[in-house]
Amino acid sequence: MGALNNFVFANFILGMANLSHPEYTIERWHTVLVAYALAFFTFGINLFGPSLLNKISKANLIWNIGSFLVIVIVILACNDHKQSAGFVFGDFQNFSGFNPAYAAIIGTIQSAFGMCCYDAPAHMTEEMLRPRKQAPQAIVLSVWLGAITGLIFLIACCFCIGDIETTASSTTGVPLIQIFYNSTGSVPAACVLVSLIVIVDVVCGNMLLAEGSRSIYAFARDDGLPFSAFFSKVNSKLQIPVNAMALTLFVQIVLNSIYFGTITGFNTVVTIATEGFCKT
Repeated sequence: MGALNNFVFANFILGMANLSHPEYTIERWHTVLVAYALAFFTFGINLFGPSLLNKISKANLIWNIGSFLVIVIVILACNDHKQSAGFVFGDFQNFSGFNPAYAAIIGTIQSAFGMCCYDAPAHMTEEMLRPRKQAPQAIVLSVWLGAITGLIFLIACCFCIGDIETTASSTTGVPLIQIFYNSTGSVPAACVLVSLIVIVDVVCGNMLLAEGSRSIYAFARDDGLPFSAFFSKVNSKLQIPVNAMALTLFVQIVLNSIYFGTITGFNTVVTIATEGFCKT
């Protein structure tokens, strides 16, 4: 999920670049390099500022809710060519080439992605003051908060989506950016709205690297991985599993590198991982 988060971040950054400078053409290697940049940035935060993770996480909760409110209010207030309620709640359009039932099943992958990583607090329990209480609270709050805000956000975007084919084929590579631009009619305003999401992405990258490294550390500590003695070491000065963090970073880099060679291969890995997380 860390590699996918880096990929999403890169798409938003390059999408804003294309929106601001239409002559700019996004290349696959651009996407991979920007994804690398976020991976190394989050590794640096985890390495040199582990004590900040708790404060960053709390601040991000407020930022996330605030960004949600700002985006939903702005696009609904500014968009003067909204779709009808019948389109949003009753229309079914299938451009996949598959039959409707199979297309609907494929569409659930997006929903499944939104359900990934609810278990992340469980990976950080050894660093919580009251894990028996705080971990379950964090998991339950994530589910409820994500369900409510996610549903409202999706409904708002559907009302403001405009022409589906035009939005889907946006040169930005991110239909959501096109929705923001179509709603506000302003490049700077659309970029501001996208930037709110980008900041959330950066914080998610921090947390995903942290919880992923703790999972590797826990497996290694119980001799569940090759070279367990190496990956279970805790840095005596920083008091964090640096070797496990480095392995997490390496895995993210490797997965993002698939995009250099094949879009289909990368999407396949992401889809399998998404379904795997949801089923476990």
